[in-house]
Amino acid sequence: MPSGNQSMAETAKAQAEAVRSDAAGGIGELAGALRKAASEMDRGRNATVASLTQNAADSLERISGALRSKDLNAVVRDVEGFARSQPALFLGAAVAAGFLAMRFLKSSNETNLDETRRI
Repeated sequence: MPSGNQSMAETAKAQAEAVRSDAAGGIGELAGALRKAASEMDRGRNATVASLTQNAADSLERISGALRSKDLNAVVRDVEGFARSQPALFLGAAVAAGFLAMRFLKSSNETNLDETRRI
């Protein structure tokens, strides 16, 4: 029976690693989208917003790199440590990340729908 439990644990770990990898890729894509938006804003009168957006993209790129380079246990430890030391900031970041992710997904979905309708 231990081999069955071990197999389930290995499967769960492999799935978690896949999610970690996908998350790193998604965060990297979001950082790229923010960089593009910052570049377009920088051409206009929104230099302050462009600068803030660029800083957010830089931060997301660092997070993406950390997710790519660390194993799952290290990522979980880092997140737990940050959440314990800065609970308000963690909650605010989680809400902001959720909001940005939903906007990004909504935008991607609308683009996909438009492409499907053209076919």
